[in-house]
Amino acid sequence: MLLYQFQKGTNPRRVIIYLSEKGIDVPRYELDYASAEHKSREYLAINPSGRAPTLLTDEGVPITDSAAIVEYLEELYPDTPMIGTDAISRSKIRSLERLGTDLVVRSQLWLWNVTQSFPAKEPSPSPEVAEKLFGYVTEILDVLETTIGDNEFLAGDRPSIVDCTVFSIFQTCRERFDHPFGSAHPRLDAWYKKFRQRPSADY
Repeated sequence: MLLYQFQKGTNPRRVIIYLSEKGIDVPRYELDYASAEHKSREYLAINPSGRAPTLLTDEGVPITDSAAIVEYLEELYPDTPMIGTDAISRSKIRSLERLGTDLVVRSQLWLWNVTQSFPAKEPSPSPEVAEKLFGYVTEILDVLETTIGDNEFLAGDRPSIVDCTVFSIFQTCRERFDHPFGSAHPRLDAWYKKFRQRPSADY
């Protein structure tokens, strides 16, 4: 197997953190985004979307979605389960993971509208759109703030893929863009600071 990654990207971080929490050693190739290697003919032949991550299986099959990569690896490495251990825990984790994925998507759109750190796109960044998007982001943060309760992790007393997903966007906002993302939510803020101390959270 080979994982094509961009280490600081939000979606690749989701998989990188997952691999560390699982203790899975997968060979990796760091894509050079600065030179647009992810848009090269060679990489587009593997992943036509030109995005990271991509997991190339031992059979030469590319898996080009971070959630699908996790599902695939869970099948291969069932020890230290990250998507639940029974029907109840799996349903809870999948529900929260859907929220986490929505949080990533909405937060990335919001970031585009409040920073100048992305390549030029249309339409141009809009403060009005950013404000509306952050309202949607806040709605999800409110739900996660409630559901975490007194648990150490977002889905209970052990780390799950939900932590990997939500932490990845928190880390992007806080460490790449210096925004106090989630700081108005005390339980999530405490969760982030504690999870940040785990070896899996290091770049």
